[in-house]
Amino acid sequence: MAEVKGPLVFDSDMKRVFYRKTISNEGKVIYQAYVMDIDGKNQKKIAELTLEEKYVDDGGYIGSTRGPMYKMYSWSPDRTKIFFAKLEETGYTWVWREEEGKWVRYKAGAEPSVPVVQWAGTEQKLIAKEHERTAWIWDLKDNELRFIGHLSCSIVSYFFEKGVVWSPDGKYVALPSIELSEEGATEQIFVINVGTGESKRLTSFVGYNAYPEWSPDSRKIMYLRVPPEYWWMPSSLDYDEGYDVWVVDIDGSNEKQLTDISKNWEAGGWSPDGSKIVYTSWEKSSMGVGETQEIGIWIMNEDGSDRKLLIKVDTGFIECIEWSPDGLKIAFVTYELRKDRDDRDIYVLDVPAS
Repeated sequence: MAEVKGPLVFDSDMKRVFYRKTISNEGKVIYQAYVMDIDGKNQKKIAELTLEEKYVDDGGYIGSTRGPMYKMYSWSPDRTKIFFAKLEETGYTWVWREEEGKWVRYKAGAEPSVPVVQWAGTEQKLIAKEHERTAWIWDLKDNELRFIGHLSCSIVSYFFEKGVVWSPDGKYVALPSIELSEEGATEQIFVINVGTGESKRLTSFVGYNAYPEWSPDSRKIMYLRVPPEYWWMPSSLDYDEGYDVWVVDIDGSNEKQLTDISKNWEAGGWSPDGSKIVYTSWEKSSMGVGETQEIGIWIMNEDGSDRKLLIKVDTGFIECIEWSPDGLKIAFVTYELRKDRDDRDIYVLDVPAS
């Protein structure tokens, strides 16, 4: 029997902590949701859900992946629901057709010869088994898993949990999801209405669109975009280009690029009133043991205007950055990799009044 505990989340008044457990046992997966006081007292199980333990695979696509059919993600703002995603085979595959310069969809078993490329010293087949990704809600009050709607036709790929986010008003969930098309497997940002099940793709860029973050009024989404490194794998990252910060309305209109620094990586976050964005900017994507880099912390208006450098920090990486509720301070956590330990430090920075 294997048990995994999920991350802690707080309620709005910061008096209680919610968390969850996932237990694998004899072909079953047991999901449990808990709550307790912040001092660890009055621990209580809210709900328990048992599903058959099933797995899916991508059929040999580049970066071959196998994983669980169901995947549990983030809590709703009122802590009464948890978002799930499900993957099921559709009976189709996609194959790269060099003579046509695109990926073509076939009924599984009817594909022509499959091209092969050399990648990381191994031969990889340019074929992708199609799966339908659907959205589900675990209603903790009724203790039931409820189908919400369709998201995309996808490969087996699991995005980071922090990339699955509820809108502040609790009406929507935004998430990155792989979508198969003639261009290949690209990661796009989707928004789904948890009440109606209506789903909309917000992005169309052929590459990697990830880490959505809601504006405080639930009307806009900030996200990160980076071009692909390989023509046959659009969801791969071009580390020489790096992330840029973009913003879009939840109906897909008014898409706008906010940062554009060549060979730099940027990542941002909204101020509590939605009028400002703080973002970090750095040149390298990862650091080795004992290595550091100069990272700038910037602030700008929500439309990308009036950029100001707040501070430069020499560190390995900035793991997270958050605004104070009153918007007067910014806290951030630095990370450095050492031979015998990982170093993390917390800093607080005043935001200029102007």
